[in-house]
Amino acid sequence: MTPAEWIVVVLFALVVFGAWMLVYRHRHLPRHLSPEDKGFVHMRWQELQQHAGRGGPAHLRQAIVQADTLVDHCLKRLGVPGDTFADRLRASRSRFSDYDGLWRAHKTRNQVVHEADKELLSFETKQMLAKFERALRDLGAL
Repeated sequence: MTPAEWIVVVLFALVVFGAWMLVYRHRHLPRHLSPEDKGFVHMRWQELQQHAGRGGPAHLRQAIVQADTLVDHCLKRLGVPGDTFADRLRASRSRFSDYDGLWRAHKTRNQVVHEADKELLSFETKQMLAKFERALRDLGAL
């Protein structure tokens, strides 16, 4: 074989191996959250609902940030690939019954974190928390 033919064979082998690894990894990702993860999420969800129930800008902001963090925690534990929550969210779009609503809730979280003057109204916080709760139920965490 010529050197060019060897390069083609090696590249082909690498492509086949890479495809096999992707299939293997996908088949071996956890499909469900562990009981420990579910317990953790349930406990944290109760805590953030208490924050939201106290009212006031700081508590409302904290509840939104914590809810976003919980969904991201679940995606990580399920092995969803991505460097950021947004990446993991895009990669798992089909898992969510209200993907667009969850995306809006995440964007609200980003505004809360990055815009100091972003004020959340109580009803707006309740709407966003409902989106996060739906996502957690879709993931089997609640």
